[in-house]
Amino acid sequence: MSSHNIEKPSQPSMIQTFSAIIVAAIGWGTGNVISRSLLIEGIDEIYLITIRVVVIGTILTIYYLLFIREKFEITIFKEASLTSIFSLFAVSWFFIFALQYISSGLVTLLISSAPIFTAIWLKILLKEEDISKTRYLAIFIGLIGVSYLFLTKETGLLDGGDILIGGTLAFMGVQCIALATVLNRKYAPNYKVFTWLTYQYPTVIFLTIIAFLIFDIQIEPLTTSQVTRITFLIMANLSAFTSFTWLIRRVSALQVASVDYLVPIVGVSAGVVFLNESFNFNIVIAGVFIFISLVLNTKEEFSN
Repeated sequence: MSSHNIEKPSQPSMIQTFSAIIVAAIGWGTGNVISRSLLIEGIDEIYLITIRVVVIGTILTIYYLLFIREKFEITIFKEASLTSIFSLFAVSWFFIFALQYISSGLVTLLISSAPIFTAIWLKILLKEEDISKTRYLAIFIGLIGVSYLFLTKETGLLDGGDILIGGTLAFMGVQCIALATVLNRKYAPNYKVFTWLTYQYPTVIFLTIIAFLIFDIQIEPLTTSQVTRITFLIMANLSAFTSFTWLIRRVSALQVASVDYLVPIVGVSAGVVFLNESFNFNIVIAGVFIFISLVLNTKEEFSN
């Protein structure tokens, strides 16, 4: 059977939905913590991105060739490549460099504001999503939470950091997540999960390797601990994207975006425990505003 125009998948149960959300949240939440632990030890950002992208892309390609074995379709390639520019390439770059200036916990807290902007991109790109007064209120409250972090110059680090640089990079990454969620919702339901994921990686791998060569990045020797963490990072990313893609084919973009309720809980907690990052009043205040905006933003969606 071709991946194109496959039968629309059935609506998942509440347990299936929340299970997929939890897997994605743990994958993304712990991923930022692992990445920052490697950056602290001096691993180059582009080197880390290249390893992660190439290995995940290779795993998906091998699986696709062995078990799916469909003929190449240019339509899928175009749609998947467009989506991957935002969901994989741009997101990776913005967040990996943001982690040099702000804590992994703060990055994941900002990621949790993605549903706020998802609603806006749905309105701009799909033209079919009406933004109610409640959602406009959610957007406003969420922006207050994000702005509070900038105004207080909170970095989430006990020493150093720069919220202007790190926060701006993370904010741009959030926009990419929101835009990618909309594009995934538009295209991914037409294809099998692994077909869609596999087609996203060739363009990203090509762009990443070009960047690796342009910036003349050197291959670095890795310790056993670093190899172990990178392996776990790859597994976390792969499981998160698989769960996300499985879910985006079955429920609305705003429901999928609710995964960002759990991402900051995982990320902030892991950052405090494993990286000795700060958890203070400023983060709590910003988190409250963002959480309220998330509740308002998804309330109508889950009540439908």
